[in-house]
Amino acid sequence: MNRRNVLFLCILLSILSAFAFAEYVQKQAQQNTATPAVGKGGQASTTMNPKGFTPSVFKTPDGRRGWKLHLPDNKPLATPAYWEGMIFVGGGFGSYEFYALDAATGKVVWKFHTGDDGPTAAVVKDGYCGFNTESCILYILKARTGELVWQKWLGDPLMSQPAIENDRVYMAYPGQDGHHYLACMGLKDGKDYWKAQITGELITAPVVDQGSVYATVLDGTVYRFEEASGKLLWSEKKNATSAPMVYEGQVYMSLREAQKEGDKTVQYEGMARMENAQGKQIDKGLWARQKADYLSVDKTSRYAAAQKAADASVGFSSAPAAAKLHQAEGNLGVSSVSGVWAYQGSRPTVHKGNSYQAMGDNLQCLDARSGKKLWEQKYVPKDKNAGGRALTPPSLTEKKLFVGSSEGELLCYQVSDGKPLWSYKTSEPVRFQPAVAKGQVFFTTDNGTIYGIETGDPSDDGWHMWGGNAAHNGLVK
Repeated sequence: MNRRNVLFLCILLSILSAFAFAEYVQKQAQQNTATPAVGKGGQASTTMNPKGFTPSVFKTPDGRRGWKLHLPDNKPLATPAYWEGMIFVGGGFGSYEFYALDAATGKVVWKFHTGDDGPTAAVVKDGYCGFNTESCILYILKARTGELVWQKWLGDPLMSQPAIENDRVYMAYPGQDGHHYLACMGLKDGKDYWKAQITGELITAPVVDQGSVYATVLDGTVYRFEEASGKLLWSEKKNATSAPMVYEGQVYMSLREAQKEGDKTVQYEGMARMENAQGKQIDKGLWARQKADYLSVDKTSRYAAAQKAADASVGFSSAPAAAKLHQAEGNLGVSSVSGVWAYQGSRPTVHKGNSYQAMGDNLQCLDARSGKKLWEQKYVPKDKNAGGRALTPPSLTEKKLFVGSSEGELLCYQVSDGKPLWSYKTSEPVRFQPAVAKGQVFFTTDNGTIYGIETGDPSDDGWHMWGGNAAHNGLVK
């Protein structure tokens, strides 16, 4: 090849390299535009098919097939969420990881490294996965790939989880001005639509139903806002101890009553309903009222010690003022950030005219119109120093209830009469509500393990995340 040809070839290669570089820069700009990061927080990243995660396959003593996966941080895991054959779960209070698993096998599909610690339970809808970290970011990811859609730093700490409905995300947070807010943002772009002042952090999550957003604050105040505008429709100070459940135009929840008995104040809890228009309580007194020692502050059990250690592990030798833990301590008996992060209470699940709830160690079914007790199952823990609530809130399908226990059991009951159908025993406490989808039940433990067990009945379906659906108000339809 002569010099002229060599020179021509060099010029041609230079031109092609310039075009390639320009195309690369353009693609990077497009990617950066597609994944905006709003506000503070560390660097986040997604890893597809990460190595080092191998689920174990097993059979239960009664022959059900299952898998389990232990996550490396060994931290308490929140309720998993199901969507189109995938399971989504955070790495626990204090973790910086969030995972998507194959629902059939437990294999990790992708891992998302968060910019701050403490991923909550996730909500998934229309291909979008939403969760927040305790400190202090709301994330929206593409569910299939884990790609970051947007993130927003809200405040410290964030102890409840978001809700999704009608292409909007609803989330509570402490503002820089000392007040708490419930905010509405665009699901796909993070656009701010409205925010409304509330008295403190929420119990578990907002609830969305038929054009309204409902919420219970740690101090027991219950709110109803207009979904479109954030207009306050009503608020009632009720000593409520759970997130609300809305059913046929009425609002159901658990309430606390303190009663003086001799020189002691004794806590009681029961179920109540409020009419939707003005938020006034319908019935006098509480349904299924019972003594509720679990609403008193616990400072001696192993669970109390674990919560204190969890707070210390993320730098909370004492809780920040923004947490307003005095509200949780006075109304719920919870005195730690990790305790509020994990708190679910005795929230009722109302379906087809019946209300199902676990109050302490008592699983009950009530007539949702009269409060008449239709059946109950007592659960008696053997370990008297474990602490915490004996049972999780129940997860509902058309024919069955699934409940976790502090003794490490997954329990399955018949909806119609409360008959125990089957159970599976682990060696780790199960404190978060299970998820049930497509004939599988998914649940997590305090020690960082997630389980998927085939129920043997494909009709076991509809409770795909905490609260059932992404609006946290019942079965997925």
